[in-house]
Amino acid sequence: MRTLLILFSMIFSFSNLQASEVSEWFKKESNQFLEIINNNEGTENENYEKYKYFINKNFAIKSIAYGLIGENIINKSSKNELSLYLDVFTDYLIKTIYKLADSNSSSSIILKDVDIKDNIYIVKSIISDKKSSANLYWKVIDTGSSFKIIDVIVENTSYFVTKKSEFNKILRKNRGSLEALITEIQKI
Repeated sequence: MRTLLILFSMIFSFSNLQASEVSEWFKKESNQFLEIINNNEGTENENYEKYKYFINKNFAIKSIAYGLIGENIINKSSKNELSLYLDVFTDYLIKTIYKLADSNSSSSIILKDVDIKDNIYIVKSIISDKKSSANLYWKVIDTGSSFKIIDVIVENTSYFVTKKSEFNKILRKNRGSLEALITEIQKI
């Protein structure tokens, strides 16, 4: 019984240590994100480049992009098609977040809690400006060298689930053509 209690306390301590590391990472990165959002002095191009750097640093872009199209499409596509898709998706993700962030108002992100389930950290936060607030959940993985965001859930709406549905609709309509999906993403 004593061994079981020691083992349980070690696991609990390790879990708390990991949650603490994720919390520190999140606070640092969300503050950098807020600096970008709240920067009214930089040019539009300078701010876009900062978003680009932030997204590339903190999002598991390849995992997200490949997860949205599925293994079947990946296996039947050429390396060139996959590379082009990854580039186009990365630009799309950056533009999406760039457009969603409103630099005309002062925003804040408050960390509420960090949970872990199946090696995925769920970072619960609230994002608010002077007019409104929203619950924001970040699904984060530990890559060994850093933490990466794999999904963002705003008021119970998952970015990943929403985009997977949209992309699958385009792929079904075009008989699984990754080229057609790339063309549609570029239009957005």
